[in-house]
Amino acid sequence: MDLRQLRYFIGVAERGGFGAAASALNVAQSALSRHIKELEYELGGALLTRTARGVAVTESGKVLLERGRWLLGMVDDIKAEVRTENREPRGTVRLGAPPSLGEVFYPALARLVVERFPRVQLELSEGLTELASDRLLRGQLDLAMVTAPQPNDHLDYETLVVEQLFLIGPPRDPLLKRGKLTPAEFKKLPRVVLPLSRTLFPPEIPSPLRVDSSTSMKRMVALGLGYALLPYSGIYQEVEAGQLSAAFLPWIGAERVLALPRGRPISRATRETVTLLKEICADLIRGGIIRTAQRTGARKAGPRSMTAS
Repeated sequence: MDLRQLRYFIGVAERGGFGAAASALNVAQSALSRHIKELEYELGGALLTRTARGVAVTESGKVLLERGRWLLGMVDDIKAEVRTENREPRGTVRLGAPPSLGEVFYPALARLVVERFPRVQLELSEGLTELASDRLLRGQLDLAMVTAPQPNDHLDYETLVVEQLFLIGPPRDPLLKRGKLTPAEFKKLPRVVLPLSRTLFPPEIPSPLRVDSSTSMKRMVALGLGYALLPYSGIYQEVEAGQLSAAFLPWIGAERVLALPRGRPISRATRETVTLLKEICADLIRGGIIRTAQRTGARKAGPRSMTAS
Protein backbone atom coordinates (compact mmCIF):
# COMPACT_ATOMS: atom_id res chain seq x y z
CA MET A 1 0.00 0.00 0.00
CA ASP A 2 1.33 3.41 -0.94
CA LEU A 3 0.07 6.95 -0.46
CA ARG A 4 -1.27 7.16 -4.01
CA GLN A 5 -3.47 4.09 -3.52
CA LEU A 6 -4.66 5.50 -0.21
CA ARG A 7 -5.59 8.82 -1.83
CA TYR A 8 -7.45 7.00 -4.61
CA PHE A 9 -9.42 4.90 -2.11
CA ILE A 10 -10.37 7.94 -0.01
CA GLY A 11 -11.38 9.80 -3.17
CA VAL A 12 -13.73 7.02 -4.27
CA ALA A 13 -15.16 6.55 -0.77
CA GLU A 14 -15.83 10.24 -0.24
CA ARG A 15 -17.40 10.78 -3.68
CA GLY A 16 -19.44 7.58 -3.68
CA GLY A 17 -18.34 6.33 -7.07
CA PHE A 18 -15.46 5.71 -9.45
CA GLY A 19 -16.60 8.15 -12.12
CA ALA A 20 -16.75 11.19 -9.83
CA ALA A 21 -13.49 10.24 -8.15
CA ALA A 22 -11.70 9.71 -11.46
CA SER A 23 -12.74 13.17 -12.61
CA ALA A 24 -11.71 14.84 -9.34
CA LEU A 25 -8.40 13.00 -9.16
CA ASN A 26 -7.66 13.46 -12.87
CA VAL A 27 -7.03 9.75 -13.42
CA ALA A 28 -8.59 7.20 -15.77
CA GLN A 29 -11.46 5.27 -14.20
CA SER A 30 -9.91 1.97 -15.27
CA ALA A 31 -6.63 2.84 -13.54
CA LEU A 32 -8.53 3.91 -10.43
CA SER A 33 -10.43 0.61 -10.34
CA ARG A 34 -7.20 -1.35 -10.79
CA HIS A 35 -5.51 0.40 -7.86
CA ILE A 36 -8.48 -0.26 -5.57
CA LYS A 37 -8.48 -3.95 -6.52
CA GLU A 38 -4.75 -4.19 -5.79
CA LEU A 39 -5.33 -2.55 -2.41
CA GLU A 40 -8.16 -4.95 -1.58
CA TYR A 41 -6.02 -7.91 -2.58
CA GLU A 42 -3.13 -6.72 -0.39
CA LEU A 43 -5.40 -6.13 2.63
CA GLY A 44 -7.28 -9.38 2.19
CA GLY A 45 -10.86 -8.22 1.76
CA ALA A 46 -13.34 -5.89 0.12
CA LEU A 47 -13.12 -2.21 0.98
CA LEU A 48 -15.97 -1.06 -1.22
CA THR A 49 -19.19 -2.68 -2.38
CA ARG A 50 -20.75 -1.78 -5.70
CA THR A 51 -24.36 -0.63 -5.60
CA ALA A 52 -26.84 0.66 -8.12
CA ARG A 53 -26.12 4.20 -6.97
CA GLY A 54 -22.32 3.83 -6.87
CA VAL A 55 -20.22 2.36 -4.05
CA ALA A 56 -20.56 1.90 -0.30
CA VAL A 57 -17.71 1.53 2.19
CA THR A 58 -17.44 -1.83 3.98
CA GLU A 59 -16.66 -2.11 7.69
CA SER A 60 -12.98 -2.77 6.97
CA GLY A 61 -13.10 0.08 4.46
CA LYS A 62 -14.35 2.41 7.20
CA VAL A 63 -11.30 1.56 9.29
CA LEU A 64 -9.00 2.31 6.36
CA LEU A 65 -10.91 5.51 5.55
CA GLU A 66 -10.54 6.85 9.10
CA ARG A 67 -6.89 5.89 9.47
CA GLY A 68 -6.08 6.94 5.93
CA ARG A 69 -7.48 10.43 6.44
CA TRP A 70 -5.39 10.78 9.60
CA LEU A 71 -2.26 9.50 7.84
CA LEU A 72 -2.62 11.81 4.84
CA GLY A 73 -3.22 14.69 7.22
CA MET A 74 0.04 13.84 8.99
CA VAL A 75 1.84 13.72 5.64
CA ASP A 76 0.51 17.18 4.77
CA ASP A 77 1.62 18.46 8.18
CA ILE A 78 5.10 17.04 7.66
CA LYS A 79 5.37 18.69 4.25
CA ALA A 80 4.30 22.03 5.69
CA GLU A 81 6.75 21.73 8.58
CA VAL A 82 9.65 20.84 6.29
CA ARG A 83 8.82 23.70 3.92
CA THR A 84 8.77 26.10 6.86
CA GLU A 85 12.06 24.66 8.12
CA ASN A 86 13.62 25.26 4.72
CA ARG A 87 12.44 28.87 4.66
CA GLU A 88 13.42 30.00 8.15
CA PRO A 89 14.87 28.17 11.18
CA ARG A 90 12.56 28.01 14.15
CA GLY A 91 12.20 26.20 17.46
CA THR A 92 14.29 25.89 20.61
CA VAL A 93 18.01 25.14 20.76
CA ARG A 94 19.30 23.97 24.15
CA LEU A 95 23.04 24.59 24.41
CA GLY A 96 25.34 23.75 27.30
CA ALA A 97 28.95 24.83 27.88
CA PRO A 98 31.52 25.18 30.66
CA PRO A 99 31.46 28.61 32.33
CA SER A 100 34.75 29.64 30.74
CA LEU A 101 33.22 29.09 27.26
CA GLY A 102 29.77 30.41 28.04
CA GLU A 103 31.26 33.68 29.26
CA VAL A 104 32.81 34.49 25.88
CA PHE A 105 30.48 32.71 23.44
CA TYR A 106 26.98 33.19 24.84
CA PRO A 107 26.61 36.99 24.52
CA ALA A 108 27.79 36.97 20.89
CA LEU A 109 25.63 33.94 20.07
CA ALA A 110 22.54 35.54 21.61
CA ARG A 111 23.06 38.71 19.59
CA LEU A 112 23.47 36.86 16.29
CA VAL A 113 20.46 34.61 16.85
CA VAL A 114 18.23 37.57 17.68
CA GLU A 115 19.45 39.41 14.58
CA ARG A 116 19.41 36.55 12.06
CA PHE A 117 16.96 33.97 13.34
CA PRO A 118 14.21 35.71 15.33
CA ARG A 119 12.05 32.57 15.42
CA VAL A 120 14.74 30.55 17.21
CA GLN A 121 14.68 30.44 20.99
CA LEU A 122 17.93 29.81 22.86
CA GLU A 123 18.21 28.00 26.19
CA LEU A 124 21.78 28.51 27.41
CA SER A 125 23.15 26.68 30.44
CA GLU A 126 26.57 26.28 32.04
CA GLY A 127 28.19 23.21 33.52
CA LEU A 128 31.42 21.25 33.46
CA THR A 129 32.16 18.92 30.55
CA GLU A 130 30.99 15.78 32.33
CA LEU A 131 27.63 17.33 33.22
CA ALA A 132 27.08 18.77 29.73
CA SER A 133 27.88 15.41 28.12
CA ASP A 134 25.49 13.60 30.45
CA ARG A 135 22.68 16.06 29.75
CA LEU A 136 23.29 15.67 26.02
CA LEU A 137 22.97 11.89 26.33
CA ARG A 138 19.74 12.24 28.35
CA GLY A 139 18.16 14.44 25.68
CA GLN A 140 18.20 17.51 27.92
CA LEU A 141 20.50 19.38 25.51
CA ASP A 142 20.58 19.60 21.72
CA LEU A 143 24.21 20.69 21.51
CA ALA A 144 27.15 21.13 23.86
CA MET A 145 30.52 22.84 23.84
CA VAL A 146 32.86 20.74 25.94
CA THR A 147 36.54 20.42 26.76
CA ALA A 148 38.46 17.28 25.75
CA PRO A 149 35.55 14.88 26.30
CA GLN A 150 35.96 11.16 26.78
CA PRO A 151 35.12 8.96 23.74
CA ASN A 152 31.45 8.02 23.60
CA ASP A 153 29.69 5.82 21.04
CA HIS A 154 26.53 7.91 21.35
CA LEU A 155 28.06 11.33 20.70
CA ASP A 156 29.67 12.92 17.66
CA TYR A 157 32.54 15.34 18.24
CA GLU A 158 34.11 18.10 16.16
CA THR A 159 37.08 20.08 17.42
CA LEU A 160 36.26 23.76 17.41
CA VAL A 161 39.62 25.10 18.59
CA VAL A 162 42.58 24.15 20.77
CA GLU A 163 43.27 27.05 23.11
CA GLN A 164 46.55 27.92 24.75
CA LEU A 165 46.53 27.50 28.52
CA PHE A 166 47.86 30.00 31.03
CA LEU A 167 48.86 29.65 34.64
CA ILE A 168 47.22 32.48 36.50
CA GLY A 169 48.19 34.10 39.78
CA PRO A 170 47.56 37.27 41.79
CA PRO A 171 48.58 40.68 40.41
CA ARG A 172 52.33 41.25 39.96
CA ASP A 173 53.11 37.66 40.94
CA PRO A 174 56.94 37.21 40.83
CA LEU A 175 56.75 33.65 39.48
CA LEU A 176 54.67 34.73 36.47
CA LYS A 177 56.42 38.01 35.63
CA ARG A 178 58.33 36.46 32.67
CA GLY A 179 55.03 35.51 31.01
CA LYS A 180 56.15 31.92 30.48
CA LEU A 181 56.77 28.94 32.75
CA THR A 182 58.90 25.81 32.37
CA PRO A 183 57.58 22.32 33.16
CA ALA A 184 60.00 22.10 36.09
CA GLU A 185 58.65 25.32 37.59
CA PHE A 186 55.12 24.14 36.98
CA LYS A 187 55.68 21.00 39.04
CA LYS A 188 56.97 23.00 42.01
CA LEU A 189 53.99 25.29 42.51
CA PRO A 190 53.23 25.88 46.20
CA ARG A 191 49.43 25.68 46.00
CA VAL A 192 46.71 25.50 43.35
CA VAL A 193 42.96 25.97 42.98
CA LEU A 194 41.47 23.00 41.12
CA PRO A 195 38.32 22.53 39.06
CA LEU A 196 35.92 19.77 40.04
CA SER A 197 36.66 18.04 36.74
CA ARG A 198 39.95 16.61 35.50
CA THR A 199 43.13 18.61 36.04
CA LEU A 200 46.66 18.81 34.65
CA PHE A 201 48.28 19.73 37.94
CA PRO A 202 50.60 17.07 39.40
CA PRO A 203 48.96 15.31 42.36
CA GLU A 204 51.78 16.26 44.72
CA ILE A 205 50.96 19.99 44.52
CA PRO A 206 48.80 21.05 47.51
CA SER A 207 45.23 21.78 46.40
CA PRO A 208 42.85 22.49 49.31
CA LEU A 209 40.30 24.27 47.09
CA ARG A 210 38.14 22.81 44.31
CA VAL A 211 35.45 24.82 42.51
CA ASP A 212 33.22 24.37 39.46
CA SER A 213 33.05 28.07 38.59
CA SER A 214 35.78 29.86 36.67
CA THR A 215 34.58 33.16 38.14
CA SER A 216 35.05 31.93 41.71
CA MET A 217 38.35 30.36 40.73
CA LYS A 218 39.70 33.67 39.40
CA ARG A 219 38.64 35.52 42.53
CA MET A 220 40.38 32.98 44.76
CA VAL A 221 43.53 33.24 42.66
CA ALA A 222 43.43 37.05 42.85
CA LEU A 223 43.35 36.73 46.65
CA GLY A 224 46.55 34.66 46.56
CA LEU A 225 44.89 31.40 47.59
CA GLY A 226 46.58 29.40 44.83
CA TYR A 227 47.43 29.23 41.12
CA ALA A 228 45.00 27.96 38.48
CA LEU A 229 44.82 27.02 34.80
CA LEU A 230 42.58 28.80 32.31
CA PRO A 231 42.69 29.74 28.62
CA TYR A 232 43.31 33.36 27.67
CA SER A 233 39.66 33.78 26.62
CA GLY A 234 38.67 33.23 30.23
CA ILE A 235 41.16 35.69 31.77
CA TYR A 236 41.90 38.41 29.23
CA GLN A 237 39.74 41.04 30.93
CA GLU A 238 41.32 40.51 34.35
CA VAL A 239 44.85 40.36 32.91
CA GLU A 240 44.37 43.59 30.93
CA ALA A 241 42.92 45.28 34.02
CA GLY A 242 45.87 44.17 36.14
CA GLN A 243 43.66 42.02 38.39
CA LEU A 244 45.53 38.80 37.53
CA SER A 245 48.96 37.88 36.23
CA ALA A 246 49.45 35.04 33.76
CA ALA A 247 52.17 32.89 32.22
CA PHE A 248 51.81 30.90 28.99
CA LEU A 249 52.30 27.12 29.20
CA PRO A 250 53.38 26.11 25.69
CA TRP A 251 53.24 22.34 26.22
CA ILE A 252 49.53 22.03 27.04
CA GLY A 253 46.25 23.33 25.66
CA ALA A 254 42.49 23.07 26.01
CA GLU A 255 40.68 21.24 23.22
CA ARG A 256 37.26 22.84 22.76
CA VAL A 257 34.82 20.43 21.12
CA LEU A 258 31.30 20.65 19.70
CA ALA A 259 29.27 17.61 20.76
CA LEU A 260 26.04 16.40 19.15
CA PRO A 261 23.95 13.29 19.90
CA ARG A 262 24.62 10.52 17.41
CA GLY A 263 21.54 9.09 15.69
CA ARG A 264 19.18 11.83 16.88
CA PRO A 265 17.60 14.15 14.28
CA ILE A 266 19.30 17.56 14.28
CA SER A 267 17.01 20.51 13.60
CA ARG A 268 17.96 23.25 11.20
CA ALA A 269 17.97 25.68 14.12
CA THR A 270 20.64 23.57 15.83
CA ARG A 271 22.67 23.33 12.62
CA GLU A 272 22.53 27.09 12.22
CA THR A 273 23.66 27.48 15.84
CA VAL A 274 26.71 25.30 15.11
CA THR A 275 27.55 27.54 12.15
CA LEU A 276 27.23 30.65 14.33
CA LEU A 277 29.49 29.17 17.02
CA LYS A 278 32.18 28.54 14.41
CA GLU A 279 31.78 32.10 13.12
CA ILE A 280 32.08 33.50 16.65
CA CYS A 281 35.15 31.37 17.32
CA ALA A 282 36.87 32.71 14.20
CA ASP A 283 36.06 36.28 15.27
CA LEU A 284 37.46 35.66 18.76
CA ILE A 285 40.67 34.26 17.27
CA ARG A 286 41.06 37.25 14.97
CA GLY A 287 40.43 39.59 17.89
CA GLY A 288 43.11 37.91 20.00
CA ILE A 289 40.68 36.80 22.71
CA ILE A 290 41.14 33.14 21.83
CA ARG A 291 44.78 32.18 21.44
CA THR A 292 45.18 28.94 19.59
CA ALA A 293 47.61 26.12 20.29
CA GLN A 294 46.83 24.00 17.21
CA ARG A 295 44.71 24.07 14.10
CA THR A 296 41.07 23.05 14.31
CA GLY A 297 39.63 20.04 12.52
CA ALA A 298 37.39 17.00 12.65
CA ARG A 299 37.80 14.97 15.81
CA LYS A 300 38.21 11.31 14.93
CA ALA A 301 39.43 9.62 18.07
CA GLY A 302 39.31 10.10 21.81
CA PRO A 303 40.46 13.22 23.66
CA ARG A 304 44.01 14.40 23.29
CA SER A 305 46.29 14.62 26.29
CA MET A 306 45.44 18.32 26.59
CA THR A 307 42.62 19.11 28.98
CA ALA A 308 41.28 22.00 30.95
CA SER A 309 38.24 22.88 33.02
